Amino acid sequence: MLQQSDFIPSHFSGMRKISAEWSFLIFLWYIANTEPLRTLGDRFDVSVSSIFRVIHRVVEWLLSRLDEEIKWPEGNDAILVTSQKFEAKRGIKKCIGAIDCTHIAIRQPVDHPRDYCNRKRFFSIVLQGVVDADMKFTNIYCGEPGSLHDARVLRRSLLYDTAHIENIFPNETCIIGDSAYPSLPWLVPPFRDNGHLTAQQSEFNFLHSSTRMAVKRAFGYLKGRFRRLRFLELLDIQFIPKLITAACIMHNITIKENDENEFFVNDINDFVDNAADDNYEINLHVNRNRNEIIDRRMQMFCELFPE
Repeated sequence: MLQQSDFIPSHFSGMRKISAEWSFLIFLWYIANTEPLRTLGDRFDVSVSSIFRVIHRVVEWLLSRLDEEIKWPEGNDAILVTSQKFEAKRGIKKCIGAIDCTHIAIRQPVDHPRDYCNRKRFFSIVLQGVVDADMKFTNIYCGEPGSLHDARVLRRSLLYDTAHIENIFPNETCIIGDSAYPSLPWLVPPFRDNGHLTAQQSEFNFLHSSTRMAVKRAFGYLKGRFRRLRFLELLDIQFIPKLITAACIMHNITIKENDENEFFVNDINDFVDNAADDNYEINLHVNRNRNEIIDRRMQMFCELFPE
């Protein structure tokens, strides 16, 4: 597909061209490892400038396939299959996605560095992702500085605007997220643990957490398979979100092709174990009737624990 695209030079003049296959292998090696470009150039016997051009070329091609590879479930059949897979996990009905954010560590930016310093005191860019039960991304939003809270990233994303304008959550379907997110008619967080939860509310939170673990594991697979995302030393702050998005597209392709890698299973488990401290509550102003907001979570609760 890359060979047939317009992203690989087809003219015959000048120096020897780098083939589509070689270009893709260079990109894969680059994003899967942490080697500097000079070492990468020696490995593939091409110049550093050529490595730079090839990586940008393949990233731009992958971005052109964004809508084909990262798809929101549309149509009754797709929505039904997605919700049934989530229900099979822990019994939560009408859930078509799990949402969360992860931080991609970067070097200190030249411009506005304080905006990119997150609460864990390292510089980062935020990746917001919604995944299905198979850990495939169905929606991503990337590029916000690390100082922003998950709920504010959601408010600035296209998903938030689309959910309030278009009917992308038909038949009372919804997505689930951790306690960092607000309670919305289409987004259900767990009950806030103030020390007075009932036994059933605690059980609901456990089932909720187990179900949304799909997104935590997806981030673990993403960073375990594409180790470059553990720390990006790129100077071009505009290119970083493009590279991250390309990695998310490749993540979906590898899952679609059932490509498993045993070498980073431990990395995934470590990522999930270390994600527990990311949940802290924030109040978010929402222009909707509060009874409507509360009822959506209570509806899910009553479905799990009927009287």
